[in-house]
Amino acid sequence: MSFLSRRAALTAALPLLTRANAQVTPAIVRFDAEMEPLVRLIEDTPREKCAAMAKEQLRANVPYRQLMAALYLAGVRNVNPRPPGFALHCLFVMHAAHLLSLEAPPDLRALPFFYALDLFKISQERDARQNDYVMAPLTGRLPSPDRAAAELTAAMEAWDQDRAERAAAVLARTRGANEVFELLWRYGVRDYRNIGHKAIFVANSYRTLQTIGWQHGETVMRSLVLGILDFAKDTKVNGYALDDQTYGANSRRPAVAWSSEAPDNGATHAALSAIRSAPPVEACDTITGMLVKGTPAASIWDAVHLAAAELTMRTAGGGIITGIHSVSAANAMHFAWQTAADPKTRQLTLLQAAGWMGQFRTWAETQKGIRALDITKDEVPPEIQSAEGRMQHVAGHLRHIIPKANEVHFYKFPAALIEDIPLVSREWRPHLAAAMNCYTKGPKDAETDAMQRARAV
Repeated sequence: MSFLSRRAALTAALPLLTRANAQVTPAIVRFDAEMEPLVRLIEDTPREKCAAMAKEQLRANVPYRQLMAALYLAGVRNVNPRPPGFALHCLFVMHAAHLLSLEAPPDLRALPFFYALDLFKISQERDARQNDYVMAPLTGRLPSPDRAAAELTAAMEAWDQDRAERAAAVLARTRGANEVFELLWRYGVRDYRNIGHKAIFVANSYRTLQTIGWQHGETVMRSLVLGILDFAKDTKVNGYALDDQTYGANSRRPAVAWSSEAPDNGATHAALSAIRSAPPVEACDTITGMLVKGTPAASIWDAVHLAAAELTMRTAGGGIITGIHSVSAANAMHFAWQTAADPKTRQLTLLQAAGWMGQFRTWAETQKGIRALDITKDEVPPEIQSAEGRMQHVAGHLRHIIPKANEVHFYKFPAALIEDIPLVSREWRPHLAAAMNCYTKGPKDAETDAMQRARAV
């Protein structure tokens, strides 16, 4: 059979949409004429045919970035952001999948997109059973553009989802991405509940929009603020209500003059000791005192990343998800700290990162299988002492993870470490690289059905 014959047969078997038949009901938010047909195609194609559909779109010269945008928007429209986790991982994973496609060995670089596509179909089915959610057009009176920023802040403080959603939509229409996200970084790090997904949601929304374009910001921002405001103030999740956390104390602390000195290992050990042993608010007290005395912020970030990687090494079995999330949350918070412009927001983010590591530790210690370990004294394999060795180490893991990942954290966890390893002091980079061994795939693991379908096309 010729190429054209094969393509015609495949096209006939798939629900390929055109602008003329890409209709949605008035009760569903619709995208512009360039994007709506592609989003609908992703939504309507059966899971087992998605790999073939994506191949046909790529062969038809649909750009990868356009497909990535359509896939992300399909997740925004079809998956309830409340709670910010579970099925919503189809949004969280997009940045990780894109990053792994850039880092992967050449023969695997296309597969992370196919993984994200398959995860969306799983999430779409799961959310349809549990929530029957589809994003609808906005209702209610919208604030004026000049009042939208103040309205968003007031709504976020009041935990008012409807007001926040309307204000976020107006801001996305009238302001730039950096200005809008500047209002949200502090609210992403405000609330640890559901083990850090809110900070992850904010950071990965920003990162993904930087790739697919701010023109898609309105629906993303609507979903994002709904996720940030889930649980209100008083609901206890993983043992914490909002007022049981470190945010209240950290948000009231006076501004500290930052030191831009190089990190100091003694200060890193002192901060790590506080995170390991003190109650979270007391650890933040200690670290605030260190900052007042001139301890570089880089020393505190070293301690945060070491604490997260150490917790991953200490946990096992079902409890390892707490350690993995501590790494993902530390990654998101460090990104927020790097990206935010307001010094108060940056100070709050750093202190919250330290406090959250204590909260992760407290929760992990209630689980079975946690063990004693000091990451700074743990023996590091010699092959990852050098930068070249670490690159080979990461590439070796990705060669197994990408085609064999059967759970979303196999993508999120290495993506966070890949970004974080260069951010810590050189002494600690091998220790973070070693943490990748804690949650990975190996030669004996089988490729997933979704990846086999992707390879087949």
